[in-house]
Amino acid sequence: MRPGSEAGAPVSEPDLRGVADARDPAGDGGPAVTVTLGDLEVALLGLLSVRPMTGYDIGLHFDRALAPWWDTPRTQIYPKLRDLAGRGLVRESYVVQRSKPNKRVYSLTESGHAALRRWLALPIERSRTRQHMMMHMFLGNLVDAGELQERLRSYRQELMGEARRWRGIRERFTRSLSGPYRQAVYFELLALEYLIEATEFEASWIDRVVPLADDATGVGQEHTDRLLDMMREALR
Repeated sequence: MRPGSEAGAPVSEPDLRGVADARDPAGDGGPAVTVTLGDLEVALLGLLSVRPMTGYDIGLHFDRALAPWWDTPRTQIYPKLRDLAGRGLVRESYVVQRSKPNKRVYSLTESGHAALRRWLALPIERSRTRQHMMMHMFLGNLVDAGELQERLRSYRQELMGEARRWRGIRERFTRSLSGPYRQAVYFELLALEYLIEATEFEASWIDRVVPLADDATGVGQEHTDRLLDMMREALR
């Protein structure tokens, strides 16, 4: 059984598309181990690099700061934290509270910092997410033009709803620029700004291409040049 896992509890294998593979000490002065970081592990170490957190805090910050653009199985947060602790990348400590239940706080070890920095030294990998909207567009000839347009408009509404939600998160984050973690918040805001602009660009792209679906009906060789000119004009 893998370190930190429980009998009967499924533990998914990490996505190792961008691994940081190195020989690091396990914790403080422990034996050398091979460090590989999957997507969820990068996220957890990244959050703990800001400050020590409880598992509840990690889940809260994950949903607020990372979930929109770093899609990983959050149901595995606690098993993965135990796994990282067993590998010497995370340290667990208990805080005794009088009026509240005791809590377990997680923080990075020196090895955890080193593994995260080594992952950051890797070349930036292009996202391999599946674009369902693009697949609907690619197969647009198989459905009625009006049906495709309606689905695109519905998708656009979802995009704009997400953009509004992220702008609200940006506003809350901005208030923390004067707090003790302002440097981390500054870069979190830069990442969030990219997400907002990318979402709004996708919505504006839909606005430009939806009218073109009507012109696809009965397209033949004689219409090719005209259609291409219309597309260039719409996407300019």
